[in-house]
Amino acid sequence: MQGRLEGRRTDVTDLDTEPAVRVITSAIADPTTMDIVTQPIVSLDHGGVVGYEALARFAGAIPTERLFLEASELGFGAELEAIALERGLGVLQHLPQGFVLHVNVSPTYLGMQEIHRILERSSLDRVVIELTEHIPVSEINRLRRQLEVYRLRGARIALDDAGAGYGGLELIYALEPEMIKIDRFLISGIDHNSAAAAVVATLVDVARTKGIQVVAEGIETQVEFDAVARLGIDMGQGYWIARPGRGLPRVDVAKLSRLSRTERNVTLGRDLARITEPVATALGSAGFKGQTFGIGVDSYGRALFVWSVGADGAEHVRNATEVECGLSRAECLRRGLARGIESRLDPLVVTDHARRVLGIVRVEQLLSSAGMEAS
Repeated sequence: MQGRLEGRRTDVTDLDTEPAVRVITSAIADPTTMDIVTQPIVSLDHGGVVGYEALARFAGAIPTERLFLEASELGFGAELEAIALERGLGVLQHLPQGFVLHVNVSPTYLGMQEIHRILERSSLDRVVIELTEHIPVSEINRLRRQLEVYRLRGARIALDDAGAGYGGLELIYALEPEMIKIDRFLISGIDHNSAAAAVVATLVDVARTKGIQVVAEGIETQVEFDAVARLGIDMGQGYWIARPGRGLPRVDVAKLSRLSRTERNVTLGRDLARITEPVATALGSAGFKGQTFGIGVDSYGRALFVWSVGADGAEHVRNATEVECGLSRAECLRRGLARGIESRLDPLVVTDHARRVLGIVRVEQLLSSAGMEAS
């Protein structure tokens, strides 16, 4: 690789003063200047780690994504990606049995010799190849043939950034990946974005019909974790779970298992779990900046008050009506409707046996489910 870079240097002489170019040429000349970190991917059923994604990192403040883009524009894209792939696959040496390793490969470079040689000499039975960037429809048949070579050697295929652009559903049907990863822009704020939740629900439904697993990327808050779990997504990844780091970063299993689907269904009961929504909590109303609704809690996570912003922009604070997680829907509805008329339709705060907030249940949901059961 170094020889080919030296043969091209006249093409980028004028750009050598650019910090990005210096980082790129340094990494190609000496691959050890590229660092590899990993980020855990966890099951939303039980909260345990199921795999790690290998991610390239460079010294300095220039974003990794920009460096790969610059390398592609300068004609060094395949070389830089090959280095990242080879160093990323090196994580397999330290990866315990039972975990998978996700590595990123651009469809543009998948068929090139630099990439093929690395994949050819690697054990792929615990590898998930994530296809990054846009895939032109005209390239789908070529890509399918290339992917089949690696599938026969045990690799699984994931479509990265699903839902981020046009043609996403077409690619799912055409390439039949084993996994799809839902883009961060759909996961951000999904707990209060009904449009994003509807798109994600559609992707999950399509995935289910094809036997495809779904991963939510970029989970940065507890309520996002809770929301994607309720939508039936299989796995999650993001800063709230664990930041990328050297080696194999650990996760707080106790924290995640409490919020996992298995624990929620045991704690809340399967029916109540389906209608309990995540909610923002804070020690005081000042902690709800940028929100329109939340539950004020004490230092133990127990409900103190319900905080909201009305249509007129004024803040409202009401007493919290708690319902313990073991109650039936009928009893929850009875307690909600027994309140005064001004607060009768306020959400009920669902708590565990220690009165810690688990989420909220809306009276409208209880009325709707009661109507469906009656019919």
